[in-house]
Amino acid sequence: MREVRLEKLTQLVHRRASEVIVYELNDPRLGFVTISHVKLSGDLRHAVIYYSVVGTEGDRSKTEHALEHARGHVQSEIARAMHTRLTPIIRFEYDEGVAGSIRVSQLLDELREERGEQEESSAPATEEE
Repeated sequence: MREVRLEKLTQLVHRRASEVIVYELNDPRLGFVTISHVKLSGDLRHAVIYYSVVGTEGDRSKTEHALEHARGHVQSEIARAMHTRLTPIIRFEYDEGVAGSIRVSQLLDELREERGEQEESSAPATEEE
């Protein structure tokens, strides 16, 4: 039963953090950010919120600063939604896994484009009469 409660609270933290960050924060430094997942400790004292950002390294850095600046607000909104005696101290972590997946996808797209161009250039030319 304890694991079910922890999972429900983890989902609640994920949903509420996403709502606050995407819909309530008006920080121009925030890029196109997505909350990928949340790890909530069993004692509910700590929560790590993993995020990804679409864009450049500069966009990622700006978003990181904006999230750190808004950490207290996000944490208080999560506390309000949880209705528990303890409020987790939140920490934002960049999700390297998502960034890696995006990079692999980009590399595959580039490879497909290269192969498509090579196939077109190596195809025998037909002479029209």
